Amino acid sequence: MATKRSKRGNARRTTQTTASRQMLTALHQVWLAGLGAAARTQQGAPKLFDELVAEGARLQAGKQELAEQTVRRIVGDARARLKDVIGEAQGRTSEALENLEKMFQSRVQQALVQLGIPSADQLAALGKRVDVLNTHIEKLTRRTGTTSRARALHGHHRAAA
Repeated sequence: MATKRSKRGNARRTTQTTASRQMLTALHQVWLAGLGAAARTQQGAPKLFDELVAEGARLQAGKQELAEQTVRRIVGDARARLKDVIGEAQGRTSEALENLEKMFQSRVQQALVQLGIPSADQLAALGKRVDVLNTHIEKLTRRTGTTSRARALHGHHRAAA
C-alpha cells in the first residue's frame, strides 16, 4: 500500500510540474512577443505601434465594459437576494411577535379569570343588561306616574261630587 500512495503522490507532483512548466513557457512566449513588438516599433514602425496601442485600448474597453456589466449583474442579484432574505426575516419576526402577543393576552386573561375580574365581553354584556333594566324602569315609572295622576284626579273628582 505504501508504494501505491507514493506512486499517486509522484503522479500528482509530475502533473503539477508539467502544468507549471507549460505556464512558464506560455508566459515566456508572451514576454518574447512583447519584446518583438517593442523591437519592431523601434525599427521604424510607429504605425504598427499606434495600431497595437489602439488594439490594446479596444480590448481593454471591451473587457472593462464586460467586467462592469458582470459587476452590475452580481450586485443586482445580491440586492434582490438580500431583499428576499430581509422580507422573509421580517415575515418571521412579525409572525413571532403576533404569537408572543397572543400568548401574553392569553396569560393576562387567565390571570384576570383567576382573580375573578370580569372580561371585557362580560362587562359589555352586563352594560347591555343594565341598559335594558333602565329602559324597563323608565317605562314602569311612566306607567306608575300616569296611574298615580289618574287616581289623584279620579279621587279629587269624587271628593268634589
